[in-house]
Amino acid sequence: MAEKKDRSAYRAGEDKSRSFPALPGRQRQSEENIRLFDRRQALCRFVAAGAGAVGMLAGQRAFAQQMSLPLASSSPDRLPPINGVYDWHALPPTPTPLESEAGGQQVDTGFVPGQGRAQIYFASAGQGVPVILLHDGLANSDYMSDLARALLRARCRVVVMDARGHGRSTMGTLPLSYDLLADDVVTLMAYLRLRNAAFVGWGDGAVQAMNVAMRHPGTVSRVFAFAPRTTPDGLLASGENAPTIKSFMTRAKTEYKRLSRSGSFSDLRDDMRNLHRQAPEWSNADLVRVTAPLWAVAADHDELVARMQVEQIASAIENAGLAILPATSHFALLQNPLLFSLSVESFLGGR
Repeated sequence: MAEKKDRSAYRAGEDKSRSFPALPGRQRQSEENIRLFDRRQALCRFVAAGAGAVGMLAGQRAFAQQMSLPLASSSPDRLPPINGVYDWHALPPTPTPLESEAGGQQVDTGFVPGQGRAQIYFASAGQGVPVILLHDGLANSDYMSDLARALLRARCRVVVMDARGHGRSTMGTLPLSYDLLADDVVTLMAYLRLRNAAFVGWGDGAVQAMNVAMRHPGTVSRVFAFAPRTTPDGLLASGENAPTIKSFMTRAKTEYKRLSRSGSFSDLRDDMRNLHRQAPEWSNADLVRVTAPLWAVAADHDELVARMQVEQIASAIENAGLAILPATSHFALLQNPLLFSLSVESFLGGR
């Protein structure tokens, strides 16, 4: 039937082009075909318009969804943009523990007896150049886990530990001091049969790593010191009022209750405050005792540690380097983990 209509339309067009007079019956059929063609054209335009509208709506929805992705902002609770980089105002989530995810590699965990009947928790994985990662005060070794996984991919042997009284480690009976924390590291190294290792320290962990380098220079091959300080004045008085620090304190308390085997978070907080009031007390004469290659690293928006002291460390220690991590705060290793890990890997691969 459709074939006959098409032929009729063709004949009508052919007859018209030849200027033959159309018969009344053929003229009516031609007009019907024309109306049918117009309806088909209208239907095609309607479908095309509908498809375009659907496509536009889908595009608008996709754009809306893209724009509604949580961008890094001043809210510490916001998720990152899709590239994984947080704004320097944000407090990103605590990484998954190394013992729970190590890229399929075996992770050895345990406790090492420390002085004063303390029990020091550690996790170790990988083969290659040993690197010991030391966390900041009131945190725990989970904060170093993303960096640990990056170094595992770079074929390093990584060791994370909870500082005395932090995380899974117990405080013991001795007063907390940076010397005692440094000795705990050396005790762990002896247990793991590590003659020397590179160190990456964050905040109090950076002070701890530098103290190991001063007290036990033969055990340290390199020091990546992020947010270190030389005196109690290196901690900014305004730091406690920063939104990220307040959020971190709340989180640290929750994590301590979940991980700690004994003690109380308020006691640990008081012990750390007493330590920060007294130590470290390093002059340039003390700093030159660090003979291992060292980078003193600062965040350009650190809300807790004065950059002046980081620069002092870099200038006082021979052949030390100074690095400033852009668009980050005291939590740079969480805010931009790729930038942080690449900086560490660059340092470890240098001379």
